[in-house]
Amino acid sequence: MFILIDDEYKKLNKKCMSAMYIVYAIEYVILFLILFGIRYIWTADLKNNLSLYDIVSVVILIIALVYIIIAPIVFYRRYQYIITPEKIDIRRGIIIIRRTMVPIERLHQVEIIMGPVNNLFKLADVEVITAGGSAKIQFLELPEANRIAEELNQQINSILKARQNNE
Repeated sequence: MFILIDDEYKKLNKKCMSAMYIVYAIEYVILFLILFGIRYIWTADLKNNLSLYDIVSVVILIIALVYIIIAPIVFYRRYQYIITPEKIDIRRGIIIIRRTMVPIERLHQVEIIMGPVNNLFKLADVEVITAGGSAKIQFLELPEANRIAEELNQQINSILKARQNNE
């Protein structure tokens, strides 16, 4: 029997925004270091006058900073998922909205993924793998991720047993 029957889409916990801000801040620092490193290697002297590269770099950093500030809020508001006996349906996106639907009967494997930042906030991603690809339910609280993964795994096993009995 399948327990995860939802009749409405679920939203994420607000802790996910903090995790996204940290990840984006790390990426911003890396971007800054790359741009600064290229500038330093290119000229070997940072006292030169402003160049076109400097202006473009500053514009890129400003656009990236605005994106970093706005993206977690938009992602949080748009991200939703539902798990029914027939499918997993995930809606997400910041600029481009994506909808991923995975039929339950196509699942082969379920994984729980916790990166270092998610680990700080006790968050995890549940990745479902099919023969044709994979999909992630992101930024779940760890108990919820474990529950979803366990129940999906039980469902996979039930489907496999039913197929074996029909053969």
